Amino acid sequence: MNRSELVRAVAERAGSEEAAARRHVDAVVETVMERVSAGERVIITGFGTFDRASRPARKARNPHTGVPIEVPAAEVPRFRVGQTFRNRVGQSVSVPEEQPAPDPVVALVAEESASKKSKDGKAVKDSKAVKTVKGIKGGKKAKKGLEKPKGEKGAVKATKRPGKAKASAKPAKVGKASKAVKAGK
Repeated sequence: MNRSELVRAVAERAGSEEAAARRHVDAVVETVMERVSAGERVIITGFGTFDRASRPARKARNPHTGVPIEVPAAEVPRFRVGQTFRNRVGQSVSVPEEQPAPDPVVALVAEESASKKSKDGKAVKDSKAVKTVKGIKGGKKAKKGLEKPKGEKGAVKATKRPGKAKASAKPAKVGKASKAVKAGK
């Protein structure tokens, strides 16, 4: 909402003309700026507090050149939100953040490991289940479920984008971890 939209909303809510509402909104804003500039604190109960803060002189660096510079002391305006305003904003309906799509390799590993349990409830290692999936940095491990059925050549190759998989002509390599398991170490 910009200043003109605020004036229209105030005029509607107060049941007055836009010209009158504009004068009132301008008067409030000007009064707050004048009083805070003069060093006074303006408190609007439930809405917030406008005041002035002092920033001491400090040393900083120019981000482009890296040269150290002196930043002079300054007086800056500050606004602190009132409790009623904070509560009203906190009660508003928030839109949940979009979760990134889960990595299919990690999901398969978790699913496979959860399903491999012995009679006493402990996890069971399956030496044939761990294979290195080509195309993923660091040689992440994936479970048997990513391999193609026996009649087709190659294994499924993971891509950098989650949810996408390609078939490769080469079979998947066996990683160091699975070699150690096969060797009984």
